[in-house]
Amino acid sequence: MLYMFFLFIVVLALIAFGCFGLEFLLKMRALRSQPTGGIASRLPVPAADRYRPMLRLLSNDDLAFVSADSKMQRTLRVRRRNLFRGYLRCLTADYARLLAGVREVMVHSGVDRPDLARALAKNRVHFAIAICKVEFRLALHTTGVGNVDISGLVDALDALRGQVSALSASSGSMSSLTA
Repeated sequence: MLYMFFLFIVVLALIAFGCFGLEFLLKMRALRSQPTGGIASRLPVPAADRYRPMLRLLSNDDLAFVSADSKMQRTLRVRRRNLFRGYLRCLTADYARLLAGVREVMVHSGVDRPDLARALAKNRVHFAIAICKVEFRLALHTTGVGNVDISGLVDALDALRGQVSALSASSGSMSSLTA
């Protein structure tokens, strides 16, 4: 009986790990650079401050102002989660566009920068992991468990913007991305 319980736990852990791995691969694929036809380097990416409202969006502080009606509170939570998901999609799209712009400039640059390519790959992995964590915590939040922290995503976006600033110091063609 103990053997069957242990086997069940192992299989359950493998399934959970497989689901997380699949989610991670899908996020990495979504961040893969798409052919942009030179558009990515001309589109400005908003500052990470645009996403600061996400920090408060799922907070329980505002629920005190809603009546004691649990249906209204549930409706408010659902609407806020949908807004949060919309912000998350925009954040991911902005990150992918900024990443594509940096890659485009690196390809057209006359200088080989393996250190920058390595830093971009590392930043992309950190961002994809942070997205997976946020989506997992968002699923838990749906059941009423835990809180959602997006500081990892905003930090990854800020780090990429920092790398763009460093690159634009050596190349004037990235200045439109950080505007």
